[in-house]
Amino acid sequence: MAGYDRLYYLRKAWPLFPGIVRPVAAPFLAPHYAERRAGRGPLRAAIDALVGLGFHLWIPRRAARVQRRFGLDDAWRRRAIAIARIRFADPNDIALFRIEEAGQLDLYVRRFEDAAINKRINPLGWTAGCALADKSRFAERCRAAGLPCPETVATVTGGAIEIRADPADRPLIVKPVHGEGGDGLRMLGPMTDGPALRARLRGLRRDMLVQPLIAVHPALADIALGALPTVRIVTMIDEAGAPELVSATFRCASDPRARVDNMKAGGLIVPVALADGALGRACFGYGGQDHDVHPATGAPIAGRTLPDWDAATALVVDAHARAFADYVLIGWDVAFTPHGPLLIEGNGKPGVLMPQRAARRGLGEGRYGALLAHHLATKS
Repeated sequence: MAGYDRLYYLRKAWPLFPGIVRPVAAPFLAPHYAERRAGRGPLRAAIDALVGLGFHLWIPRRAARVQRRFGLDDAWRRRAIAIARIRFADPNDIALFRIEEAGQLDLYVRRFEDAAINKRINPLGWTAGCALADKSRFAERCRAAGLPCPETVATVTGGAIEIRADPADRPLIVKPVHGEGGDGLRMLGPMTDGPALRARLRGLRRDMLVQPLIAVHPALADIALGALPTVRIVTMIDEAGAPELVSATFRCASDPRARVDNMKAGGLIVPVALADGALGRACFGYGGQDHDVHPATGAPIAGRTLPDWDAATALVVDAHARAFADYVLIGWDVAFTPHGPLLIEGNGKPGVLMPQRAARRGLGEGRYGALLAHHLATKS
């Protein structure tokens, strides 16, 4: 496990208790935190109280840093400090979620609480064998179930190269088997045959996956730029044991030089109506203005409808039910191609920043929050 991954899991091993003595939580999560409070021993309660006091002392410094980062005024900083103290919230969340008054947080999942909740309801996503954290395993499950996904042309495992399909002079990409946010993705260009591809991959020590470059659906070409746009569709097992759509967020690059569509590369995020695939206003993941049209191309975003939306939603529900039913919560990255929707990746820890910031409302407002509460109650 890489150093970054070890740090990530270490931070999640001690979930922050949201309060000093009593938990401060959104109503739909209050029963979960009441149970956590009741289950603590005296030592854990004392440590949580000390951490909570430290959190309160940290809030003004954090608010000042967020104010400088996003160019906000002093009135925002004072308001953010007051809200953060009342609701045990990170001022950075207050800025990114556009929180203007404390009551709005009744419908939000705070970012620091997401990992502990996810680990509780989706424990398989935190294991070394998680098929959603390994792009090769994910692709193998999809192929075994007959689900549409990019072809695996080659793999690099521990330095050993395996050519699995003829490159056929197609443009190819190589990406880490373990990684997030487009980290390490590279364009290989066309490879004439297996020996040429093997020579190009020689010397790689990180486990990698080689796939064809995916063509963009013509309906999205005017906002795709140089990166494949995708939609993150989240499904969750419902009370009856069937997958249900609970959120969707479209992503596309804002910079013609970008090769991935994610927020860390400056990509735009856009809320998607689950009923029909209609897009709302776009924004950047980490501050900045809202956009009804693409800032680089001028093409409309708000009001546009994603192509093949019914097929895309049917695909993720079917994939969850038939190939990944051992997971409660999955964030699917789906590409729209000239030949229909394609499963690019699955995520067992899809996060709460992107859907809540893009939609400008908290996940507790709809079925996402209701099903979180249901699974937290049944995982007792």
